[in-house]
Amino acid sequence: MPSRNTRREFLQNGLTFVSLSLAMPHFLMRAAHAADGSPLAVPSGSPIPSGKILVVLELSGGNDGLNTVVPYADAGYATARPTIGLHSSDVVKLSDKIALHPKMTAFGKMFDKGHLAVVTGVGYPNPNRSHFFSMDIWQTGLTEMNIHDRSGWLARYFDSDGHLKSDPLSGVTVGSALPLALFSETSPCSCIGDGNSFGFRTDLGDTHRQMDTLRALYSHGTVAGTNAEFVRNVGMDAYTASQQIKQAFQKYDNKAGDAAKYPAQNGLANTLKTLAKLISGGIDTKVYYLSMGGFDTHANQPNQHGNLLGDISDAVAAFFDDLEMQGRAQDVVLMTFSEFGRRVKENGSSGTDHGAASVLFVAGPSVKGGIYGQYPSLNDLDDGDLKMNTDFRSVYATLIDKWLGTDSNAILGGKFGHVGFV
Repeated sequence: MPSRNTRREFLQNGLTFVSLSLAMPHFLMRAAHAADGSPLAVPSGSPIPSGKILVVLELSGGNDGLNTVVPYADAGYATARPTIGLHSSDVVKLSDKIALHPKMTAFGKMFDKGHLAVVTGVGYPNPNRSHFFSMDIWQTGLTEMNIHDRSGWLARYFDSDGHLKSDPLSGVTVGSALPLALFSETSPCSCIGDGNSFGFRTDLGDTHRQMDTLRALYSHGTVAGTNAEFVRNVGMDAYTASQQIKQAFQKYDNKAGDAAKYPAQNGLANTLKTLAKLISGGIDTKVYYLSMGGFDTHANQPNQHGNLLGDISDAVAAFFDDLEMQGRAQDVVLMTFSEFGRRVKENGSSGTDHGAASVLFVAGPSVKGGIYGQYPSLNDLDDGDLKMNTDFRSVYATLIDKWLGTDSNAILGGKFGHVGFV
């Protein structure tokens, strides 16, 4: 066990781990298993994970699908939206019926290359207009949630594959809090913050001495089942993960990254560049989870919504350009989602209120680009909302079965049909 002086040095030196944190209670659950001697064995017959990676981008607030993928040829669209409706001469046309928002020209180019799937009319039965409840449904993948079973759909994917349970970098979210989608009782996931300072941060003292103290603390053995063993397991894996991230950053080809021309003043672009560094650097992460807010557009929607969509389109296109130059684009698929769409009719504040069905995108050179699902009718509404015709769990099932290579039945609590984008 580390000496009393070593522990005191650790505390006095002020080492704090701020840029990479391991999600609780999942990682602590693993440490507890290690502390009490319980094995976390890989089940026999579990498939070896492939190099395929899923990036999930949450559009928080309820994205307005009608002004994202625009039914410009439907006369009912202009009638419902005389103020915030988009003109057919401005939009990025995908077919003779629907188009992208004018700010999404980069997505239009991806669509033309066959690298963008547009899934329309996505939702779930008996839609709920509460941000919190609807987001929980999307993140758990369960429409009738058991309050005692608050596991996320991505976490259940990790739980289903024993190879992923021992690696805290199997699932990574960018931010300070773990999303419900990654919440598990058995599999560790990581939260990362500022992409420029992964790892342990020290005070202004002797940094090398502090790091030596840290390594000494975590490298000494402790008695199994004790609190010291518990803390050592947590700290050792956190330290190891931070080193892996630093090594991945060192392998990143900055020339290729610069050539990808990430847009300036674009927070999502900065985050996706961080992901490109991790992916090209060889981190064995299977799922990255990002969140982007600002989509609750009750008032003054046009400029705010257009800027958000432009940021997404430009950032995602640059991300895949970067991955292409790094030789990893074929390994990555990115999916967007939002908790619900907006109502068909605009409100009196040049905005839209909470609705139901919406659209989502699945992007990447491994995607079978095109338009999937029947666009909901503007003449056959559900209490003023678009009716869903594509269950979101079919999208999840496609990604789990066809991309990640795991059986979706147990993860989603039933069998759902596939969408043809993979």
